Amino acid sequence: MIHIDREADSKSSYEYGCDLRRLFPWQGVCDPTYWGGAIASVRPGEATTWDCHDEMETFILIEGRGVIEIDEESEPVSACDVIVIPRNSRHRIKNEDQNRNLKFVSIYWDSPAAREGIINKLQQK
Repeated sequence: MIHIDREADSKSSYEYGCDLRRLFPWQGVCDPTYWGGAIASVRPGEATTWDCHDEMETFILIEGRGVIEIDEESEPVSACDVIVIPRNSRHRIKNEDQNRNLKFVSIYWDSPAAREGIINKLQQK
């Protein structure tokens, strides 16, 4: 069976300072307990809210241009760039374009809670 979550049918919500569409929103397809992802869109001239968490995270820019800020550093970024955000790093991304959205895919994984869950499952076998 082919599973497709079409953009036209999907729902996004405004979270973390961007329009966010969570990946794998349907039951029975996969279990994103230990990782997660979303397609995010930062509106023109806006920025995501500062975030800091114990997971690793990667942003894959789909379109637009902006500036990524991680802790005390910042770098310009544009479409097709891949950004690795280390765990416990304070970060946000700013859309420098006043006319177009900045779109990216966020994938996060390997939180301590996820690792503990995996260990517990393995110990039960």
